[in-house]
Amino acid sequence: MMQTVNISLTEEQTKLVDEMSSKHGFANRSEFFRTLLRILLYKPEIIKESDLLPFESPAVKSSDAILKSFKDSKKYSKGFLKDLERGLKESSYFDKK
Repeated sequence: MMQTVNISLTEEQTKLVDEMSSKHGFANRSEFFRTLLRILLYKPEIIKESDLLPFESPAVKSSDAILKSFKDSKKYSKGFLKDLERGLKESSYFDKK
């Protein structure tokens, strides 16, 4: 049975997913992401290798400030905000203030 999962992507990321889906013959975005998950299942070392990529950490480390900015934007559902709050609390990167 398939479950529906919503994710938020930047416009640039969405464009990349659409381009890659088209280029590689995926029927839709869901098929593209399911394939990525299967790749990670069979090649988990890819996650470790991704540590080498130059990701930028958020400059703001206050979990309260981050959560407030998401709430103030009025773009996100209550469920998403609740999940975000839980994730921020569980993270060792963000300050708990």
